[in-house]
Amino acid sequence: MPADYPAAGFHLAALLKNGGGGELVVYLEGDGRAIVNGRPSADPTPNTPQALDLALQDPAPSVLYLARIGQYMPAYATDANSPLWSDRRLAPEVVAAASDAIDLAKSASGALFLHLVGYSGGGGLAVLLAERRGDVLTLVTVAGLLDTEWWVQTRGYRPLTGSLNPADRLESILNVPQIHFYGTLDRVIPPEMSRVFAAKGTFTRLSRMGVETDHYNGWTRAWGDLLERYVLPMRRSDSSPQGVSAIWPDGARSLRAAEPESRSGAGCLAPGDAGLTVGRMQGWRGREQGNC
Repeated sequence: MPADYPAAGFHLAALLKNGGGGELVVYLEGDGRAIVNGRPSADPTPNTPQALDLALQDPAPSVLYLARIGQYMPAYATDANSPLWSDRRLAPEVVAAASDAIDLAKSASGALFLHLVGYSGGGGLAVLLAERRGDVLTLVTVAGLLDTEWWVQTRGYRPLTGSLNPADRLESILNVPQIHFYGTLDRVIPPEMSRVFAAKGTFTRLSRMGVETDHYNGWTRAWGDLLERYVLPMRRSDSSPQGVSAIWPDGARSLRAAEPESRSGAGCLAPGDAGLTVGRMQGWRGREQGNC
């Protein structure tokens, strides 16, 4: 069922599977169509909602899929808000809006604790939420934008003025169990980013894992197996998983975990009137790829 969460002056589109229980798994969408032809797009809605495709495979009783500001919400996809999916994509108000929406979903589901999963720019947002909140049990990023300063410098992009850098806000998450999946063929988020991120803190329960895929293709097919082998055991256990091989769910191709590293010692709300409709929510899937 679609939900429309009022959050820090915005409305965020979401889907909530409310099966009860004390824990809520939150999937955070990427930046979507943030930039088109070098300029902020008029509509940041992703062509393919990668985080939604991952969320739909999660067996947890309560799962929230949370879109970003402007996505699926035409009333908020305005020129005035466009910095919030471009230069200010990880600004304090973006983090605050996501946190407010999560609070509403948490209350609706009766959950006490969270497991965060973020794709691409949603991975950076997941880190910032974990740093901000005190109820996060585990943190997972998929091709996550973990160090914005390193990213713009190495890619030759202009600085993300006004955005927080996840890699600069690590103190409160050093002991949070976390896995950072990266695509070994990814040309959008370089595989080295998670290594740079991991080196910036004395993490006690952090794992990096490479998967043979690029930024857009392969994560959906691989996710069921990655969940079963690594993510679900981390949720159930205090120990970080060890990197081993992963297999495509359809058996068509093997995904080898590249350079696995573990650092140790070191009931939905009703849609509102801000432009979200059931028809738009049903149309989220089946589009051509192209989000980031």
